Amino acid sequence: MKRFILLLSLCILAATLSGCGESTTSSNSTSQAPTSTPGAQSANYPPTTAADLRGLAAKGDANAIHEFHSESVGLASCPKPKREVTVDPSVTGQQLAEDLLAYFYAQKLDNSCGTAVFAYHKQSEAGDTYTAGRVLIDVTDSSGATNSNPNATNLKHKLTLDTGEVSKSQESIVTY
Repeated sequence: MKRFILLLSLCILAATLSGCGESTTSSNSTSQAPTSTPGAQSANYPPTTAADLRGLAAKGDANAIHEFHSESVGLASCPKPKREVTVDPSVTGQQLAEDLLAYFYAQKLDNSCGTAVFAYHKQSEAGDTYTAGRVLIDVTDSSGATNSNPNATNLKHKLTLDTGEVSKSQESIVTY
C-alpha cells in the first residue's frame, strides 16, 4: 500500500512539473479530440465507395423507415432477405438515402447472399414498383457467378441505391 501511495505521489509530481508554465485550459483543450462518426463528415452523395455508404448511414435515421413485410427469397442454403418498408413522402433525396442506409445497416442486411429493400410511401403500393426507393445487394463469387454459399470469401458486393420512384429515381451503384 505504501508503494502504491509513493508511486501515485511521484506520478502526480511528475505531471505537475511537466505542466509548469501551461494554463489548465490550454492543457485540457489539446488533450480532447472532437468526436464524430467515422466517415460521416466525408461521405459523398451520391455515394461512390463503401465508406460513403456507411458515412451516409451514420447521418440517417433508421426509425424513419417502417418495415411492414419481411421474407427470405432465393436459395434455402443462401437466403436473401427481402424487406418492404414505408417512408414519409416528405423524406426525399439525400435524406432518404441516409435513412434507407441507416435502416439497412441497423438491420444487418449487408450479407453474403444479397438483399432487397423496397420502399413505398404507403403499404397499399406494395406489389408494384417501388415508389420511394430501394437498396439492392447482388453478390458474386470470384468466378463472377451469383454467390450461393453464405460462408464464401473473396466476394464482390454490388449495392444499388435508388431514391425516388422507379421512373424518376437517382441511382447509385457502389461495388466493394
